[in-house]
Amino acid sequence: MTTVGLILGAGGLHAVAQHAGVLAALAEATGWDPRTADVLVGTSAGATTAARLRAGLSAEDHRAHYVGGTLSAGGQVLVDRVTTRLEMDLPLDLPGRRLPANPWLVLRELFSTGRPRPVVPLAGLLPVGSHDGSSMGDRTREIHPEKWPEKPTWICAVDLGTGDRVVLGRDDIDVDLGSAVQASTAVPGWFAPVEVDGKRLVDGGVHSTTNADLVATLGLDLVVVSSSKTVGGTIGSGVGIAGAWHGRSLRREVEAIRRRGTTVLVLQPTATEMAGRSGDDRSGEQLREVCEAARVSALARLSHPEAEGARRLLDSVTA
Repeated sequence: MTTVGLILGAGGLHAVAQHAGVLAALAEATGWDPRTADVLVGTSAGATTAARLRAGLSAEDHRAHYVGGTLSAGGQVLVDRVTTRLEMDLPLDLPGRRLPANPWLVLRELFSTGRPRPVVPLAGLLPVGSHDGSSMGDRTREIHPEKWPEKPTWICAVDLGTGDRVVLGRDDIDVDLGSAVQASTAVPGWFAPVEVDGKRLVDGGVHSTTNADLVATLGLDLVVVSSSKTVGGTIGSGVGIAGAWHGRSLRREVEAIRRRGTTVLVLQPTATEMAGRSGDDRSGEQLREVCEAARVSALARLSHPEAEGARRLLDSVTA
């Protein structure tokens, strides 16, 4: 039996649209249903997509939502459950909101012997986010009323107290899916941290925009990575310093998975696609274009000879 892991990366509203296009291309080209992934790893925006997949929203319905297509009857039922409006700019009056969230993270990073994580000290230096991200959690609970999906679903966040990655759904932490998604999307300096089991949690993208290394030791046959913050062509290339850093991190994660004998397929935007996006990941503009461009790019990648092994594995799942 072929086992497949699906990694859904960070990147705001652009990433959610990117994932929708990638998922549609996977279903179209191979017949594979992403809802059946043996393990789902979602970070920030990818956490919201993971929750929708586990709720039962198909790849085709993800795309239809962005391109104005007609949802399936089942998809419409799921989407109609969500009645809470997505609010990203509601202010909160929090004490100490102008002070750094945790300046000790800078010292921790300076004296760390591990791989550098420059976003971690930045998260500590930024003020505590003073905007309400609860609509993320509420919308997740509406589309997925059960506390947690039955199949393995790992939602990535970062402990603002220690700078360590927290994997909700895997670690021994009692949390519901809505709170996990809200924590994973709590962008430092903007959204208020989410307290879970005594920890103040923020966006999992602080550790890595993909966190693909989490599945390296699982012995999966195939890992599919949908990344919105890195650039296609050569893993590790990027637009600007941030893009280059994200790409370098993804390359290391992919190498760690492949060393274990697992096939990895990375689907990510081209430099042209990235250049055409708004610089604000929270912008709702051009999401239809982002989704369709991602679908076209993913179909092209899947047709490339280098993707033959991944296609063959996905075909064996649907056979």
